[in-house]
Amino acid sequence: EKNNELAAQYPDPYWHELSVEDATTDSMDGVHTGRIDFIDEEHPLELLPHSIRDQMALTGMALSADGAMLATFGSSASVHIWDTDTFELLTTLHDREEPNIDEFFVGQFTPSSEYLVVGGKLKDRKRWSEADEDNHILPCPLKIFNVLTGEVVGRLEGHSEEILCIKSVVYKGENYFVTTSQDGYIRRWSMSSDWMVLQDTKEVTDGVTCMAFTVSFLPNTGNRFFIASTDDHLTLVDLDQCKIVQRFDPIYSSTDPQSAHPSEPAGPHAYFITRGVELLDAENNTVSSRPNTCTLHRLVYPTEPDGKFELQEIRRYHHDEYLSNSWLIRITSNGRYILAPTLNGQVFVFSIATGQVTGILRDHE
Repeated sequence: EKNNELAAQYPDPYWHELSVEDATTDSMDGVHTGRIDFIDEEHPLELLPHSIRDQMALTGMALSADGAMLATFGSSASVHIWDTDTFELLTTLHDREEPNIDEFFVGQFTPSSEYLVVGGKLKDRKRWSEADEDNHILPCPLKIFNVLTGEVVGRLEGHSEEILCIKSVVYKGENYFVTTSQDGYIRRWSMSSDWMVLQDTKEVTDGVTCMAFTVSFLPNTGNRFFIASTDDHLTLVDLDQCKIVQRFDPIYSSTDPQSAHPSEPAGPHAYFITRGVELLDAENNTVSSRPNTCTLHRLVYPTEPDGKFELQEIRRYHHDEYLSNSWLIRITSNGRYILAPTLNGQVFVFSIATGQVTGILRDHE
């Protein structure tokens, strides 16, 4: 009941895209501005006549709240911000006072788009690590840039290794960043009303996880709970208490691809998709000999106080040529397709409803 009250008071902010009924077509050039309905031979995906290029490896992107700006992150010490209408470079952000080597992997605009919080890797310019075959890694901060001036206006210390994910969330009217890291910890950062000043920070009590990859908040829980990807487990976390509620068994490299059809639950539930990395056992343990999979799950919420969440497997998405150890995955805004990239630059497009591959994007080298 408390979660229902919280969810009603703080409704989910996750889906703001146009519905199919609200979609429009520009009479001048026939451009459809609504959701993507079809990807097939008659309605193919096509490249825009624009490209975003850099001399570094690009590892992440973030859109501003209004969709007007796109920030790109990578292995250099710079963040580039692009105009999404013209794809012209608007500005480059760089910490001019940082004496060491920055690599920016991920970032998040604040709701006003005035600031950009960025995380990644910080390396000692004067010290080498034989184990990493790279410059020695230093404790990795979050850096808050003023988008207009380019200045670093905030620095949040807490993670000892690379930051892999940043999510912003409002819980009970308070602002938070949630980060994951290669140090194994998930950290909650309580921020001021303008997202600028750190109030306090706390890490999720764990002691088991080696690497935490990403988080996704559960709908209709008032942003109290989120699912985290940790090592070979899925972990359910309580944001309020900063504690692990439940850890689900490994779901990859353990069973063959399959489809299950559990009965529809009567109580609250949510759907989400995970991306697995299978064990490497070919070509000197560099390639998986079995197709990797994406898996559609249903998470059934408990209906009794202190009850258990139930994780149900609905469908697995795989293809004989889909051998990949890329961590990334995205779902289209209409909820119809999975876009799953591979190590060799291809992106497989799976239909969520049918499980079929409806397209393969081969434009990356």
